[in-house]
Amino acid sequence: MPHTRLILATYNQTAFLPRVLLGYLRQTNSDYTLVIADDGSRQDQIDLIASYVPRFEDCGVRLEHVWHEDDGWRKNTIMNEAVRRSTDESLLIFSDADCIPSARFIERHAYVHEPWSFHVAGAYRLTEAESEALTEEDVESGAFESLGSDEDKKALLERRRKSIWGTRFRRKNRPKVIGLNMGVDRALFEEINGFDENFTWPYQGEDTDLRDRLMRVRPRPRVKVLYTENEVYHLYHPMKAVGRNDNREYYRLKRPVKCANGLRSL
Repeated sequence: MPHTRLILATYNQTAFLPRVLLGYLRQTNSDYTLVIADDGSRQDQIDLIASYVPRFEDCGVRLEHVWHEDDGWRKNTIMNEAVRRSTDESLLIFSDADCIPSARFIERHAYVHEPWSFHVAGAYRLTEAESEALTEEDVESGAFESLGSDEDKKALLERRRKSIWGTRFRRKNRPKVIGLNMGVDRALFEEINGFDENFTWPYQGEDTDLRDRLMRVRPRPRVKVLYTENEVYHLYHPMKAVGRNDNREYYRLKRPVKCANGLRSL
């Protein structure tokens, strides 16, 4: 199996991180590096992450914390920096620090990985009550893996169907992609120059932009559809209003496959 770099995006999520990190401590595949890509969190989160480093070392896993100053929403910038810090992992997995993985999360991504592959998968979105009731003991025992509503399961099946058939027939906006659970072959990620750092506002196309550019690469990526097979468990939190100062107009432009402002400045 490929050596894997698992990158978690975060910003001031101390309420979620202990349960999420416990999820990574129980992975069936320990041949990975966990990188927390931190968009400028406060000192309490920095200290919390540092306290987990020895626990991961005991499991044979390297935990890295990549941080930059808080200067507005710069998630794509810190995600690229998390990739730049190393070059020896052939599989990059991206998730968020409010998402708890199942025990076989990394194993499943690694199992389907091939050169030039792009993996898409989803999440069970826990309710506020489920998230508040979920304890660290529930994570350590794996009890949380029985959660997931029928509505979520139905939606994941539909995403799977649309992704498989839409990709096969080369439909626009396929496969369906959610930034909190996707994998990319490193060489393929480098081919498009990583995340586009011109996206400086959330929820306005930064993940679908990556998908759009990946699917325009030739030869086309080998798409691995893992919806219904490898979900994460998303802890509830209110969605923040994004206002009018966003990237909608930029997303509508015809953007180059290899973005100008990414892993490297072109």
